[in-house]
Amino acid sequence: MLLNSDIIPGASLGGVLIGETIDSVFERFSEKYEIEIFDEIAVFEGGLISIGYTPSGIVHSVMCGDRFPGNYKGILWVGMTVSDVIAKTKKQIAFGGCVVVDGIEGIGLPLPPSFDDFEKITDFLSLDHMFGNLSVFRA
Repeated sequence: MLLNSDIIPGASLGGVLIGETIDSVFERFSEKYEIEIFDEIAVFEGGLISIGYTPSGIVHSVMCGDRFPGNYKGILWVGMTVSDVIAKTKKQIAFGGCVVVDGIEGIGLPLPPSFDDFEKITDFLSLDHMFGNLSVFRA
């Protein structure tokens, strides 16, 4: 099975399901993809996707990098700028280290380290700041 371009907030990204075991992910994908393991994070193909999992092996988040081909309903994608986010959405909040938009739970654009709260997204990010990842997580 190959990774797909599907993004489902709070549920899955690329065919990796939130709540499944990391062992089942490895069984499906290890023959086709290079996988590196770092402290409960599995990184596929140098950052195409990264999977966070618990010490007991349960997937809790999946993040894609700039080579991931999918987007979420034309609203969110890797590589969008703050300007794009403002143009495509009505409301942006900081939640769990991500920019979450329009009340859509379980998907977000990870914020740079140490930025986890804002009144307006432009409080600390310039309009041309580019988001290099997109994350799906259980809300």
